Amino acid sequence: MNGPLPTWCAPVTWPASIAWGAAVRLRNARLDCMSAWQAPRPVISVGNIAVGGTGKSPLVRWICGALRSQGLLPGVVLRGHRGGERSDEVMEHRSAMDDVPVSVGSDRRAAITRLVGSRPDVQALVLDDGFQHRAVARDLDLVLVDATRPCLNGRLLPWGWLREPLAALRRAHGVIVTRATAVDTGLAAALARWHGRPVMAWTRFAWTSLHGFEGNESQELEIRSLVGRAVSIWAGIGNPAAFAAQARQAGAAIVDMPSLGDHHGFNASEVARLMRRARRKGAVAILCTEKDWTKLRTLLPAEALPMLRPQVGVDFLEGGRGLTDRLQDVIRCWKPDPNR
Repeated sequence: MNGPLPTWCAPVTWPASIAWGAAVRLRNARLDCMSAWQAPRPVISVGNIAVGGTGKSPLVRWICGALRSQGLLPGVVLRGHRGGERSDEVMEHRSAMDDVPVSVGSDRRAAITRLVGSRPDVQALVLDDGFQHRAVARDLDLVLVDATRPCLNGRLLPWGWLREPLAALRRAHGVIVTRATAVDTGLAAALARWHGRPVMAWTRFAWTSLHGFEGNESQELEIRSLVGRAVSIWAGIGNPAAFAAQARQAGAAIVDMPSLGDHHGFNASEVARLMRRARRKGAVAILCTEKDWTKLRTLLPAEALPMLRPQVGVDFLEGGRGLTDRLQDVIRCWKPDPNR
């Protein structure tokens, strides 16, 4: 699909996208004339210009890991899509990084102030989904582009996937391509035209292992245990097709994949119904994302199928060393604002 809505909706979505574009351009022009608030710590923002999943959460965790390996304590700041403190993104970060403080709120400035006030030992701030939240100045502004859905046709919401015109890429300090299988010279050239400089890094998300849950017991499994296994995929994320493609590459036999919206909110009766559906389709296990597991784990019926979720790592095809060096430079060169 070229956009979030069916093609037959174009007579409505096309004019709506023109209105959306006009509103975004007016907003950006206003923000261009305003001074952003300087945080009391260096700020690294990870965002995108398209709706849907581009892999921000894995890259945020990779950045936090890189900072931790340098002996630094980062803090993550995010809005918390629906549910605030109990949103899936927040719970996922806290589960995966129990040594990294997380602050939640649509007002990023207030969330940063709370975080630094309660944890003055935090030495860097990582904004999850921060590209459009320009009230806070950032020392490194990264935009992710999904190689499987680069959205370079210029179509804005709701006709296309873009939150902003492609020209907004020039605001970013770096563009990182995710879900790449190789460096794509055509995509690289197109992004360089809009961004004004070469792509900073090319990455792919590798499934490193599986976490399994069956009969109230957890276990660690190898990815190869998926080979030939009939699974139902439950993926309430922005790009479930990419998740399914990785499952097939790992050898899973997908027999069922209910349509779930991004940040899908499960309830116990729905989970029981989906479990019955999976069994009818012949599934012997459920394969879900870590983000979905944060909501599903308290809702499983007594006779649930085994629940499997991949652990995702970031592999760099190109640019990993450069990104690490850039992170080091941001921290080393940062100076507090004397006017704060």
